[in-house]
Amino acid sequence: MSKLCCCVLACLVFGLCGIAAAQDAVPVELLQRTVLIRTATEQGTGFLIDYDGKLFLVTARHVLSGQNGTANIQVRKNGEWLSLPAAKILYPKSDEVDIAVLKTDEPATKPFGITVSKKNSSVVLGQQIWFLGYPFLEGLSSHIANIEAPFIKRGTMSAIVSTNPDAVLLYIDGFNNPGFSGGPIICWDLTDHVYKIIGVVKGYRNENAKVAVNGQQVDTNILVNSGILVGYSIDHAIEAIETDKASAK
Repeated sequence: MSKLCCCVLACLVFGLCGIAAAQDAVPVELLQRTVLIRTATEQGTGFLIDYDGKLFLVTARHVLSGQNGTANIQVRKNGEWLSLPAAKILYPKSDEVDIAVLKTDEPATKPFGITVSKKNSSVVLGQQIWFLGYPFLEGLSSHIANIEAPFIKRGTMSAIVSTNPDAVLLYIDGFNNPGFSGGPIICWDLTDHVYKIIGVVKGYRNENAKVAVNGQQVDTNILVNSGILVGYSIDHAIEAIETDKASAK
């Protein structure tokens, strides 16, 4: 998966510091780690994490729809699609969780500065969060000095639903777009004073649109974006990695 490293870990020259000085920005490292991916039938967002010295690519399960056991994906770099070697797909134990992890077997040259949050311990309700991705099927992105980077959006941590510990849901007051599926959700840890990844974007909650007929609002079958982003806890990605590691012993 060396092409993946070339695509994601190459130095980006944005004129920004590596870790933002204030809590109102997204560190460059996470922009480097977030990529536009596609399969033969789907397109979405993915991002790299390191675990026990190995690199893993996290995305949404539905982005890998139709892939069985191993995934054949492409990653876009500077307007070109690079084909990556087939990678084993790791899934959380619950089929409800819209997360998939690609096992790269490639060593991380050094640990990432931005780690994952455990048990949603880094975020509090009402806190500002950010989510990254490549909106719409066109894969819109930032282009700076011939470097592509994801869109950055922000929202408010609205609700955490952990009634099913095997499928912890995150609800965020933030307007999401198609294409962000599989992107990282991050926050500023108010205790450790660092950025952490708390979840993976699934999509957005739909609601029925209304139209005015003779002055009366009438429900339609047209679904519109409610403005509520839906994601799953990053814990489930780590769970998938740990399960695979245990099975290999």
